[in-house]
Amino acid sequence: MSSIIADNWSLQTIAELLKAGPVDDTCDAILFDKATESHKYVPLSQATISFEALFDLLTDIVLRDQLLVDDDFTNTWTQIGGGLEQLSKLDLIRPIKFLNQPEKLNGPRAEFVDRLCVTSSIRALHQKNADEWNRIRETPDPMLSVALWGGAGMLARAFVNEKGYTPHPLRRRLFQQANIVLRVEDTTSRLDSLVNEKRAKLHKSAVGSDTLYSLRLGIPPIPIQVIREAHDASQLLPVALQLREQYQELRDWLGEYQEAVAVADPTEQARFEKALRSVSKYIDSKIGLTDTNAPTFTVGVSVLKIAFKTGPIELIKNQFGVRANANRLVLSGSGLEELNRLLGFFGHRHSALAARMFEHFRSKS
Repeated sequence: MSSIIADNWSLQTIAELLKAGPVDDTCDAILFDKATESHKYVPLSQATISFEALFDLLTDIVLRDQLLVDDDFTNTWTQIGGGLEQLSKLDLIRPIKFLNQPEKLNGPRAEFVDRLCVTSSIRALHQKNADEWNRIRETPDPMLSVALWGGAGMLARAFVNEKGYTPHPLRRRLFQQANIVLRVEDTTSRLDSLVNEKRAKLHKSAVGSDTLYSLRLGIPPIPIQVIREAHDASQLLPVALQLREQYQELRDWLGEYQEAVAVADPTEQARFEKALRSVSKYIDSKIGLTDTNAPTFTVGVSVLKIAFKTGPIELIKNQFGVRANANRLVLSGSGLEELNRLLGFFGHRHSALAARMFEHFRSKS
């Protein structure tokens, strides 16, 4: 079974978005300056962070068997509404009592806290938070507490339980700056990174008269497909669940791949990696660009054009199962129309917030 640990904080953010729509406000992201041993808070659009969290959830619904959350903090989102309760009823979101044996988390959490205290300024502020919490059960910097201390706790849960982890977008930014890497090699994340890499290459191939493809947005392919099939915001989760059924074969395949990695079986791992390489060979053969030594996916802008013609893409889908689903992820399009559509669900298609959304998700690569 392919399961991953998720943040209750993310689910709270998503529930608020689906219940009341995007908030035209800002939130603070922590930015380190290692050269000066300092940090600062950078304001980001709360709406963009909320949509990032939503995109993560839609992807996990389709490609994961289960999302594991800490049972002690589910009330942060269960009382809001927004439709997430249907995921709990299906046991797709599963609360776990991670804190039943807190002593197992203490060492790893302390280690992750140390790694996240990248600058002396952060370390001093975290210590002040810890001292005040011990003294009066309050923290002078709640944002740092939830991002750093809470984030270290979630990393410890993932480490001890040998699971992957989908963090809240603000925690993800903190982890990336600290170069945090978990010991679990997550095959779904590997596929996701591979698909995004090849979609980026496909974008870079779009030159000359191919202006239709000149804008690439940093929206993952699963949310693009969900938004394309939904008629309003209330259908986003139901459509993701329907898409989940369509991707059952790929999800099972990723679970088997994960098991091969977990038991360190090189023969089995090679079998799955061979399937990924075959995607490259098949697509390239269809557009006359054969490369039998291609290590993974190798596609160009011509494939993107093919993807918008029903015949060829349906042929791939019907003929190759798991590999066809992988192809569909690569060929999901730029996300431009889908972002417009998503903003329209919330009445923001032409608002100032929409302009900020497009700037935030616009690919810089």
